[in-house]
Amino acid sequence: MAEKRPKNLDPFWQRLRRKLRWRSGRGWNAHDFARRYQGTDDAWSYRNSPRHQRRADLLMAALPRETFGAALEVGCAEGFLSEYLSARVAHLIACDLSREAISHARENCKGFPQIDFRVADIRHDFPGEELDLCLFSDVLFYLSQREIEATLKEAARRIKPGGFLVMAQEWKDYYSNLTPPSHVLSRLDASADWVLSTDITLHSINGVGYLMIAVYQRTAMSGGPAQGVGFA
Repeated sequence: MAEKRPKNLDPFWQRLRRKLRWRSGRGWNAHDFARRYQGTDDAWSYRNSPRHQRRADLLMAALPRETFGAALEVGCAEGFLSEYLSARVAHLIACDLSREAISHARENCKGFPQIDFRVADIRHDFPGEELDLCLFSDVLFYLSQREIEATLKEAARRIKPGGFLVMAQEWKDYYSNLTPPSHVLSRLDASADWVLSTDITLHSINGVGYLMIAVYQRTAMSGGPAQGVGFA
């Protein structure tokens, strides 16, 4: 049975502001996620979901090395994938723009001292230096095309040559006011900073979309600092 489109519970005024921001080249912000994290420590229903556990297994299998030194997980939410990554990484910075999400993540992952949870918006506060791995999981589609361009340039500056950028992105037929993963791929392919490391994989989602996993390696080219792309 095909998956039904979930009901949008955000107030009309919030959806309108988000649409206006999107049209002006600015993506989602922390306020857009505030309601989701209220009154729950599993806002995305990951922890008891066989589908999301399978998704995490696919993502871990796609990592190009068994272990990494320094890594950044962008959009960690409440730490579900962070736990998986911690077994493969010596030091993991896991960030999210939602303070509520990070508070839940710290509570959920008390037994993982190698994870450094931070509240950060990568558009003007990109954590980490000399990274071996940077993971964007269901994050970049919330950014506008302009913001994605700046974010990828900053990622190139933060990831050391030979390091990896991994993008895992779900895309469903009914999505709107989001940037499709094909745009991110086009920008990575057009940049001298990146080279595709392994074949891109697509996994079907209940007949209405797909999960895409793409792994790019940082080249020896020099990535310059990106300009800030703040939001309102």
